[in-house]
Amino acid sequence: MSDNRARTPDALAEGMIVPERTDPAFFAQHLAAYDFARRFAQERRVLEIGFGDGYGANYLAQVAREVKAVDVSPANVQRAAAKYPRPNLQFRATDGLSLPFPDGSFDLVGAFQVIEHIPEAKLVAFLREIARVLAPGGLVCLSTLNLEHNQKAGRPYEKLHVHEKEFTAPELEALLKQVFPAVDLYGLYPSLAHRLAQRLKKWGLMRWGPASLNPIARFYAAMSPSRYRVRPRPDATAIDLLALCH
Repeated sequence: MSDNRARTPDALAEGMIVPERTDPAFFAQHLAAYDFARRFAQERRVLEIGFGDGYGANYLAQVAREVKAVDVSPANVQRAAAKYPRPNLQFRATDGLSLPFPDGSFDLVGAFQVIEHIPEAKLVAFLREIARVLAPGGLVCLSTLNLEHNQKAGRPYEKLHVHEKEFTAPELEALLKQVFPAVDLYGLYPSLAHRLAQRLKKWGLMRWGPASLNPIARFYAAMSPSRYRVRPRPDATAIDLLALCH
């Protein structure tokens, strides 16, 4: 997964999440969407649209029958194929608006932090193309930031310059229901332990002593998707929105 899906390869590379170069807490937040989708990927035919570095496709390929991952950037294809070689994982360069696969090819289609990069006028066409390659009974799993969470009362807000359209939960649900008959919306939240660590960090306790001995610093250094929770009916406190479309 990468928060990077603009329309040109240069812009794609601009915000790409690379695990070994990304803050562990931020990386764990993004991997949590894949962790949610992974439960539906067991022995399934999976497509990921907009794979970026390729770490998420590799994560799904650990349990899936096969994963095909597409991205508009040929450079991303070369990097990901070299970095994540698996016999059941294939990377290829193509546009998510015109997928080179037959109808009904996949049991699970994922697009993680991608939909906000699609031009607003092409959103329905993008979703219809996903629906075309989805097998009967298949699932679509999407994630995106929660606009309500990002907007803070009394503070000016400007969307990220590579984003075309950011969504509140009702906006995302309304869009998805134009194409998919059933949509279940979820929110991503920090766990109780994570919320406590956030509070202690805000109080400055993370700066006490060497990082190797500081429990708050060690907590953040060892972040994983298990430090996040996915709950239905997201509210304004959800960090990200996740959708399952049937």
